[in-house]
Amino acid sequence: MPQETKKYEIHDREAFRSDFKQRIDVGQGYIFIMTTEEIDFRKVSAGGYKEDAEIDQLFDQGLEIRIFDEDSEWKWFRTGIGKAYHFRMLRDDEETKNDWLHWWNESQYLDIDMKRTKKEREKGKISIDEVYATGGGKYPLPVKADDDTKIRIRNYLGEDADTGELYVKDWRLAGFGEWPEEE
Repeated sequence: MPQETKKYEIHDREAFRSDFKQRIDVGQGYIFIMTTEEIDFRKVSAGGYKEDAEIDQLFDQGLEIRIFDEDSEWKWFRTGIGKAYHFRMLRDDEETKNDWLHWWNESQYLDIDMKRTKKEREKGKISIDEVYATGGGKYPLPVKADDDTKIRIRNYLGEDADTGELYVKDWRLAGFGEWPEEE
């Protein structure tokens, strides 16, 4: 499994901007953003986030940013505002895809209150691509939502050298819905 890691210091805004634009310009997959103000999910579009001011806002207020598709994830994360960003990219290659003993897929339900979501949509208070969580907050969702909407997660397993026991070494977002082998 090809992997890349990097650290962006507080002053590395230009490097962050460049790396972020490079991935956004691919124009495929989804983006998950958690800032100090909100959570956002959307489809990635080529040419999205072209303005440096938008990217600078992510650099200043972001806590976790994931750009993902079925085969890879680019993840920027930090423990708090004013802290350095860390970066981790995971990409499945043919060897990884064929080595099913070292990864495990799961689909997890998203927290969606469909009753409230439908009611608020009918009133025109939220758009068709927004949903309410059971705790009351709302967030955008780049896929059609229903009571069974799930997000795909790929877990990568490591093996303890002493016991041979497997453990989840890392994980990534991979898409929405059930994994094909789970259907």
